[in-house]
Amino acid sequence: MEQVTSDEARLLRRYGPGHRKVAVCFHHAGGGMSSYRGWADRLRAHVDVVLVQLKGREDRTAEPLTDDLGELAVRIARGVCEMPYDEILLVGHSMGATVAWAVADAMWAVYRRRARVVLSAQAPPPYTDRVGRQPQPAHHDRHAEDPGAFGDTLTRAADAFHARLLAADLAWMAREFPALVPRPLPVDVHCLAADRDPLLAPGDMAGWASLTTRRFSRRTVPGGHMYLLTHPEPVLDLVGELAVHGTTDG
Repeated sequence: MEQVTSDEARLLRRYGPGHRKVAVCFHHAGGGMSSYRGWADRLRAHVDVVLVQLKGREDRTAEPLTDDLGELAVRIARGVCEMPYDEILLVGHSMGATVAWAVADAMWAVYRRRARVVLSAQAPPPYTDRVGRQPQPAHHDRHAEDPGAFGDTLTRAADAFHARLLAADLAWMAREFPALVPRPLPVDVHCLAADRDPLLAPGDMAGWASLTTRRFSRRTVPGGHMYLLTHPEPVLDLVGELAVHGTTDG
């Protein structure tokens, strides 16, 4: 995998052989860019990949996530728009879906650049301050790792760290997401929801249709809220389909 240097080296990590298309991936609450581990290799034939790494996690643990969502979205939009891509695809899961939407809004409002948007496991705005206080699903704790791969002490330490990170992310969502204005954008929107998600009914994703004046599609996939970590193929297939054909049959 080739890593390409970016001016926003800590926030935006670019990988790829130099396509004219890029998929920008936004991680969920309590996670980091490693949620998309292997995506650059799997999508290498079609697109470059940019992984968004917010503060407070992985190699940015020492930086608390306190950014204003609007300012963060503009910063990401500027960084992506300055990259040498003709076509931009934004991909976000759960919390990352809302951040991706905010970036799509900033790209259009500030730079008049359209992106195609893939939104997974997240209801559309408007949000209240309860958006960050949703119950934690049991399978949110250990992600895709095998608990047996670590000793009990390391597992407990990892669980405690993840719980603190998730709580911080949920508090940030509760503070920042209610300010997001739900206005329609001239961008294609493609939604995915899992059929056993305890936090979101598949039908909830239909609300995103009112926020686009262009193409909308919605798919239901097998799994729970964190299906993206254990079974990412539906999203990878959709991203590949959009990269090759620029559209989907819905």
